[in-house]
Amino acid sequence: MTGFDSEDLLAGMMRWVEIDTPTGDVAGIARLIDLIESDLRPLGPRIERVPGRDGMGDHLIAHFAGGRGPGVLVTSHIDTVCPPGAVGIRRDGDRQYGPGIADMKGGGFLALAAMASIIRTGETLPGPVTMIWNSDEEIGSPTSSRLIADHARRHGAALIPEPARGDEAITFRKGRAKYHLDFTGREAHAGSAFQDGRSAISELARAVLALDAMTSLDRGTTVNVGRIAGGTEPNVVAGRASCDIDLRFADDAEGQRVETAILGLRPHDPALRITASGEIEKPCLARSPATLAMFRTAQQINAGFGVPMVETRSGGGSDGNFTSAAGVPTLDGLGAIGNDWHSPNEHVLIMPLARRAALLRGLILHFAGRAPNQEE
Repeated sequence: MTGFDSEDLLAGMMRWVEIDTPTGDVAGIARLIDLIESDLRPLGPRIERVPGRDGMGDHLIAHFAGGRGPGVLVTSHIDTVCPPGAVGIRRDGDRQYGPGIADMKGGGFLALAAMASIIRTGETLPGPVTMIWNSDEEIGSPTSSRLIADHARRHGAALIPEPARGDEAITFRKGRAKYHLDFTGREAHAGSAFQDGRSAISELARAVLALDAMTSLDRGTTVNVGRIAGGTEPNVVAGRASCDIDLRFADDAEGQRVETAILGLRPHDPALRITASGEIEKPCLARSPATLAMFRTAQQINAGFGVPMVETRSGGGSDGNFTSAAGVPTLDGLGAIGNDWHSPNEHVLIMPLARRAALLRGLILHFAGRAPNQEE
């Protein structure tokens, strides 16, 4: 498979994994960015390091010049979820465990390894290739989403090496939104002046029922009230309460409709006040004809390894949602094969690493030179 060796890939990958990089750990992220830069420089790209802001780490961009083709963007994230030390680094047979090894340092490293193989074997790039490693995807890419979308628009396609659970690629992702509701009532003594109080907690409870009713599994819409808070003491009518909401949707128009309903919630008791904030963070990654053409190309490449490829969809978001929303055909889930990401058991399978690197190599070469809408 174009000279890739899974054990060699694992050894290189572990250099990244051993640097803990939870979102917002600016120092840890800087150390990993330094390492990625050192891996990139011998390959000769033009490198940009975008300084972090708002408490986030830096982002790294590598520009590889190519021919007159439309070019391809490959974007990965290096931030992780679990607290430092929560995920032990160990090997068990064909499984390698480690923080962020699947989601998605594994895929980010495989993308660099694929590009290194192209450069070192003297392949001619038929079009430009841009590679991004950003540091805030796990909280919705607040400081990098615009950068990713802007770079995507300069290319004919985008490849996202997020993790996979098998030989698969993701052609659709749900959109996501987050909201916060504050409920303001009136405090009063729960015994001697109960009638003078207006309970923010009671109003929150009514709102939770209304929010639950917005879920429609048939439409692929889920509204989850994931966190609530409120009140002071049991003998005080609660003057304040709040909740945090996660919205997932399978259609952008449906997402807009539910957002309007959430932001438009009114109190049952007009003496209370509801203040809503939040917005749609990620529109859907569209399953478009061009994305399906990309998937068919991936199938053909994988068939050359003697392994079939499966088309999948995901309820979780990625930076592929932003590239798709920018109007760029996007194929996702192209990273390391593993499971249990965001947990102490996060791992990748070692044997398929060479196959996944070779897949990324083939896709980069193909779509650097040919836009997906030219496939048919």
